[in-house]
Amino acid sequence: MSVAPWVVSTPQRIDADVAFSPILDLARGVVAGYQTVASPVGARRSQDVVDDPCSIMTAALAAAATLPPDTFLTVPLGLGDGGPGDLDDPALMSVLTSRGDLSGVVLDLRAVPEDVGAAPTARLEGLREAGASVALGGEQAAQPTLRSVIRLRPSIVRLGRAWVEGIEHSAEKRDAIEVTGTMAAQLDAWLLAEGVSTAAELRTLSELGVPLAQGSLVGPARRVWQSAAPQAHRALPRDRAPAGDGVLRDLVRRAYTTDDVGSARSVLAETVGFEVVVAVDEHRRPHAVLIKDDHGRWQSSDVLAVHVDTPLGDAVARAMARPRSTRFGPLACTDSAGGFLGVLHLEDLMTHLAGRA
Repeated sequence: MSVAPWVVSTPQRIDADVAFSPILDLARGVVAGYQTVASPVGARRSQDVVDDPCSIMTAALAAAATLPPDTFLTVPLGLGDGGPGDLDDPALMSVLTSRGDLSGVVLDLRAVPEDVGAAPTARLEGLREAGASVALGGEQAAQPTLRSVIRLRPSIVRLGRAWVEGIEHSAEKRDAIEVTGTMAAQLDAWLLAEGVSTAAELRTLSELGVPLAQGSLVGPARRVWQSAAPQAHRALPRDRAPAGDGVLRDLVRRAYTTDDVGSARSVLAETVGFEVVVAVDEHRRPHAVLIKDDHGRWQSSDVLAVHVDTPLGDAVARAMARPRSTRFGPLACTDSAGGFLGVLHLEDLMTHLAGRA
């Protein structure tokens, strides 16, 4: 699969020039999304233009409407630091909320204080309900705190250039990324390695199971939706999983859904014939699963969502990285918009995987 490099159009009278850096799915070898990179237009270099987050956000959201299928766009956002481009900025919130459906948009939180207040957290939750996802990362070598990761529940955890540089020669960095990757998988988040500049770095990250990478090797920021650079594809291990092996499509099972866990639990207590019920939001994105235990009681827990074209081995690896209490529970299979398609039972996945051996 390749992404056509068509030109992105944005509305007139925008005081920011946005470009998009490709993000590579290392397992499938395809572009998974794009990172917004902003700069002032032409010769207009005033401080007002450089620091105008509303223009940057407006341009990025306008471009997001033309995203290629099965891709996302990250947009920069502050959280609770009180500066421009922050969730406390009424003008910026107006830009975000006026968009309506934020599916495919990843809010890249670049400035996260140690203690996030209740107000910005509530605003962030409102944007998440509109379809947005969240990315979180520390600056340079810093790692986001466990407290912020648990509270903000990001879909993507970013690793800066300091994590990546020379990783092929550093056992310490490789160990640190493996530990961080395990933590991220338990929280149903993906790692994104930023600033990848050499083939050796990309190959090592792929061998470590890091899902996503971005940097000069993957491709420069441009005003087009572009494919990953040829040198990035050449750097990937030849024995990586094929893009979209199609196995999950064959193994997905239908399941009943509910938009109210509490009501469903009370009704299910008096019914028979149900084993799994998935809770979905107004966009049909799964967020919890109800499972009947050995005593006939319905237990609710978070659900791991995987895209329908995720390679089988990757789906099993993510499932097994979950906490012990939910490790063998069903997975929710989703389409490119995050909508629920059905459930995947781990025993089906393991049986199919064993048949390949």
